[in-house]
Amino acid sequence: MKNLIFGILFISTSVFGQEFNFDIHNTSLAEYIKMEESLGSEKTPTTSNHVSFSGEAQPIKYLRKEKVIPDLTAFYFFKKADSTMSYVLYEWDVSNFEKQDNNQKSEKFQKALIAKYKGLKKEISNEFGKPEVKKNYSNISRLDSINTFVESSTWKPNDSTEIEMYATVSNYYEKKGAVTINPVHRIRLYIRNQSKEKEKEIPKLDEKKLTELERIKTDFFTALSARDLPKSKEFLSDLIIEKVTDEQINMLIDNINFDRQTELIYSGVQMGIDGSMFTLLQYKYSDDNSSPPSEMIKLIFDDKDKVVGIQPIKMQSKITD
Repeated sequence: MKNLIFGILFISTSVFGQEFNFDIHNTSLAEYIKMEESLGSEKTPTTSNHVSFSGEAQPIKYLRKEKVIPDLTAFYFFKKADSTMSYVLYEWDVSNFEKQDNNQKSEKFQKALIAKYKGLKKEISNEFGKPEVKKNYSNISRLDSINTFVESSTWKPNDSTEIEMYATVSNYYEKKGAVTINPVHRIRLYIRNQSKEKEKEIPKLDEKKLTELERIKTDFFTALSARDLPKSKEFLSDLIIEKVTDEQINMLIDNINFDRQTELIYSGVQMGIDGSMFTLLQYKYSDDNSSPPSEMIKLIFDDKDKVVGIQPIKMQSKITD
């Protein structure tokens, strides 16, 4: 992940329609569940027993509707003791829904599945850089190299996170005695927490600190609502001050309704990938009674109580036919 991700958040007005969250160290199980709910995903029972020797609970499973390609099945694996995330698996697999032998698919279907893999690969690479790529490494690709797509991509954003995605798209079918090779149409995307040692302890946010940050937020919003750009910039962190333009601040102002009262719905301290500590405050409009709130505002402060990120969020469920 880019070190200045919080700076990027400053200039973005986000629609909370993102389908994936790769920051597994700073994303709680509850936040992953909230993301699925915002996308309109269906929580489904886990039918197989997950055996763990490292203290993991049974995974939580969601189903998201797709067009043309198989529906997405999302698995969230977490520690039983404290709900710390272990890994996330996103899977598009025909065999999850259709169990028959020789289940060949049309060229249109295959192209759509390959396009999904390549699209995800491009998006992840834009965030984390060029992946390590392997191609045609499976037995199927050796049996039918011309008509089979087999590829894996692996990213390592840091020494404790791994993102791995692979795709197999093949109509190859062969049956010899008791051995059957069936067509495979599958994408799997893993986000793994590979921490081997106890992570740096994250301090708790005390009431005194919270009160001070709320005061700063109020003063910051007052400057923004008055379109006092020089005053507004006084609240910004050195991490982003040189990169933020007047146009970006005006765009931010246009996406916050200062006439509506806000109330704090979440506060906490999060650790950046480089070990830096940031305080996150999340607000909703007081007159918004929807669950989850239809609009929110995230504020992120550095260790000097300066604003390093602000993000208006509009919740948007995934639209399906």
